[in-house]
Amino acid sequence: MRTVTACCLAALLTTGLSAAADAPKVEKVDPKSAAAQVEKGTASLVDVREEDEVTSGMAKPAKWFPLSKVNADPAAFKAFLAALPKGKVVFYCAAGGRAGKAAEKAAALGYTTANMGGYSDWAAAGLPTKDKP
Repeated sequence: MRTVTACCLAALLTTGLSAAADAPKVEKVDPKSAAAQVEKGTASLVDVREEDEVTSGMAKPAKWFPLSKVNADPAAFKAFLAALPKGKVVFYCAAGGRAGKAAEKAAALGYTTANMGGYSDWAAAGLPTKDKP
């Protein structure tokens, strides 16, 4: 029994480690760096918050594609990404968790991605905002 348990544990650990190594790489970027990249034309900014959240405003250069739609309609997400200018795709949400999930999904589709964190980080940096789309 002990040998079987050790064998299973080793298999689980190995599988878990290889899965972690296979996870798409998502860069972390601060709001000012994200803004500079967007301004240079080397990145696009995407807000993945839900509709009730964007009523408080959005980063001025951001496109909006809520995470619920990313999950519900992968084909629409692929089309949305394909319509963005070439370059890095920087995601943000309220605090960074959902942005990370969207960035991982985009990275798995072959995009270079980054997680900027939350909208409050953008606003706190004094960067330009706009009303919801």
